Amino acid sequence: MMKIFTTALLAVFYWLAPAHAFAETVLTDRYSDAELMQIISDEGYSAVSKIEDGAIRIKINGNVYILFNKDDGDLQTYYAVAGTNISYADINEWNRTKRLSRAYLDSDQDPVLEADLLANGGLTRKHVTEFFRVFQGSVAAFMDFIVEHDQN
Repeated sequence: MMKIFTTALLAVFYWLAPAHAFAETVLTDRYSDAELMQIISDEGYSAVSKIEDGAIRIKINGNVYILFNKDDGDLQTYYAVAGTNISYADINEWNRTKRLSRAYLDSDQDPVLEADLLANGGLTRKHVTEFFRVFQGSVAAFMDFIVEHDQN
């Protein structure tokens, strides 16, 4: 009797549950640029545009993020800061003391923050949205770090 009740309860749950609840568990080895733009837009970000194949621009509160969609399905986020003067030693300190991102000085000596999401284990919409959310937090911490260490 309990087995029949449990089976019936599960059937009702699957019937009533929205389809998008199960879409989160579907793994893919890559998303198209259009799919990534839709995923980010679905999170409430309206300033999402394609720069070129494999590069998506996302503007949030005046900050511009780039989401690179690599040929192998990996994703990379990119954020650069202009008009600051920070040393290599400070950038090394960031990399030594922080997780989930890496920093460097680009060819113009501007600080850059990047992070990668590898697709080799599969990706879901939730992976993408959490990856981007965590990167935004890293950017906020990076901006505080830049302000503290700016030598201007």
